[in-house]
Amino acid sequence: MPMRKDTEKNDKEDQSSTEMSLQADQIQRAALPSHLHSNKEEHTENAYATPPVQPIPYTIFTSSHRRVITLILILTMLASPLTATIYLPLLPLLAAHFHVSLQAINLTLTLYIVFQALSPLLFATASDTFGRRPIYLVTFFVYALSSLGLALNRKSYPGLLALRALQSLGASAVLAIAYGVIADLCVPSERGSMQGPTMGAANLAVCIGPLVGGWVALGSGSYEWVFWCLVIYGGLIVTIVGLFLPETARSVVGNGERQIRWWGKTWWNLAMARRRDQREVGLVTDWSMDKEMKEDRKLTPEESAGAKQSFRLPNPLAALRIIFWRDTALVLWLAGSPYAIWYCVQASIPPIYKETYGFNEFQIGLAYLTGGFGTVLGGYANGKIMDWNYRVTARQIGHTVDEVSGDDLNHFPIERARARGFWYILVIYIGALAGYGWAVECHAHESIPLTLQFVLAAICTAFQQTFNALLVDIFPASPSTAAASGNVTRCALSALAVATLQPMVDGIGRGWYFTLLSILSGGGGIVANCLIITRGMTWRHQRLNIVEVN
Repeated sequence: MPMRKDTEKNDKEDQSSTEMSLQADQIQRAALPSHLHSNKEEHTENAYATPPVQPIPYTIFTSSHRRVITLILILTMLASPLTATIYLPLLPLLAAHFHVSLQAINLTLTLYIVFQALSPLLFATASDTFGRRPIYLVTFFVYALSSLGLALNRKSYPGLLALRALQSLGASAVLAIAYGVIADLCVPSERGSMQGPTMGAANLAVCIGPLVGGWVALGSGSYEWVFWCLVIYGGLIVTIVGLFLPETARSVVGNGERQIRWWGKTWWNLAMARRRDQREVGLVTDWSMDKEMKEDRKLTPEESAGAKQSFRLPNPLAALRIIFWRDTALVLWLAGSPYAIWYCVQASIPPIYKETYGFNEFQIGLAYLTGGFGTVLGGYANGKIMDWNYRVTARQIGHTVDEVSGDDLNHFPIERARARGFWYILVIYIGALAGYGWAVECHAHESIPLTLQFVLAAICTAFQQTFNALLVDIFPASPSTAAASGNVTRCALSALAVATLQPMVDGIGRGWYFTLLSILSGGGGIVANCLIITRGMTWRHQRLNIVEVN
C-alpha cells in the first residue's frame, strides 16, 4: 500500500511538470514576433514535406560510355559500305577468273542489293525484340564465314553468287541497328551529335573501299586478298562487340538499369564477375555450375519483364507497313532518293574516268576520294546542324528542351525541326547534280566533276542522316524497325536507278540523264519537304490514332 501511494504521487508530479512545460512553451511562442512564429511553423511543415520527385534519366550510360559505344559503332558500320565498294574495281578480274561475262558478274551486284534490302527486315526488326548485342554477334559471324568462303572459292561461279548474297545478309543490317543504338542512348535533342561523327566517319569506307580494291586489281592481278582482309575485319568486329558492346535496347534493358541474363552481358564483364565471385566465395569453379546457379536464382520483376520481352517473336513485315503511311512515305523519299542518286554517281565513275579522262584502275580508285571526304565532312557538320535546328525550333514555340528524360515528341513538331533549312540545300542539290552530268558530257576539266562529287556526297549524306533520324524519332518504340524500312526503300530505289543507268545514258546522254534525275529527286524533294513541315505532325497524330483504335 505505501508503494502504491508513492507511485500515484510520482505520476501526479510528472503530470504537473508536463503541464508546466507546455504552458512555458506557449508563453515563449506568444512572446516571439509574428514573422518568427510563422517561420518556425513553416520549418516544421517543411521537415515533414515530401521531397520533390527526381526525373528519371533517359539513360544511365555516361558520356564516356557513349564515346566507347560510338567508336564501336563506327567500326561496325564500315562493313556495309566497305564490302559493297571494295568489290567494284574487281569486276573485270572476277569475270576473267571465273570465265563468265561482265554481265554475269554484274548479277552479283544485283544480288547484293537484293539481300541488302532483306537483311534489315530480318535482323533490325529482331534487334528491337531480342536486343542489339546478340544480333550484332550473329550478323558478323555470318559475315566472317561468308568472307572466308569467298576467299577460298576458286572455281565455282554459283558459289560466288551464294556467298556474296550471304555476305550481304551479314553486313547490311548494321546501319539500321546502329540507328537503334543511337535512339537508345540519346534524347532527341542530342542525337545529331552522336550521328554526325558515327555516320560521317563510317562513310569513309565509301572511298577506302574502291581505293583498296583498285590497288589490289592493279598491283596483284588477283582478288583473294581482298576477301581475306574482310575475313580479318569480320573476326575482329566479333571479338570487339563480344568483349565491349553492352546491351542498349530499351525493350530489353530500359534506360540501362534493368538487369538481364548472362547472354546479354559483355564477355569482359562476365569474365570479371566470374573472377570476382571465385575470389570472394571460392566455391564456384565450374562454368556449368555457375550457369545453373544463376538460372536457378529467382528473377526480380525487372529481369522477368526483360526476359518476357526478349522472347517475343519479331515480325519482319513490320518494316514494310511503315512505308505506306503518308507521313513516313515522304520521309522515306527524302532519305532514299538522294542515296540512290549518289549510288548512280558512284556506279558511273569507272566508265566516265576511264573512257573520258583515260584513268587507270588505281586512278579510278583515287577518283572516289573526293566523294568519301564529302560524306565524312557532310555527316559531321550535319550532326551539329541537326541539334542546332532542334534548339531553334524549341525556342520558336516556347518549349524548354528536356535533356535529362527526353522530350515528349507527341507534342513537339519534330518534323519541322528536322526539315528546317533544307529548301536551300535542295536548290544546291539540283544544280550540282545537273551540273555534274553536263560537265562530263562536255568533257570539262576533271577537277569540275570531282568537285561536284564532293558537294553531292555531302548533301546526300545530310539527307540520309537527317531523315533517317526523323524516321526513328516518329517511331520511338521500334527505332531499328523504322530504320529497316528506310533501308528497304533506298535499296529498291538504288536498284531501279542502277538498272536504268546505262540504257538511259546510251539513249539520251549523261547530261540529260542527270538533269532528269535532278528534277525527279530534287523537285520531288521540294514537294515532300514542304508537306513534311506543314502537314507532317498532323498526319503523324492521325496515324497514331488509327493504330490505337486498331
